[in-house]
Amino acid sequence: YSLRKLKTGTASVAVALTVLGAGFANQTEVRADDATTQGTNFLHKYVKQLEEEREKLEEEK
Repeated sequence: YSLRKLKTGTASVAVALTVLGAGFANQTEVRADDATTQGTNFLHKYVKQLEEEREKLEEEK
């Protein structure tokens, strides 16, 4: 059946659901930046710790 064969109310409900569905699909949020920033901060701290340990070992020589 096409929309012309259905009642007018059914067609308007179908159009409304399509519009609402598109609105809900656009509300998806991605947060990859937080994980990348945390990983980068961890690596910076780890490198700093290794550099400090290397300096201590060089002083002991």
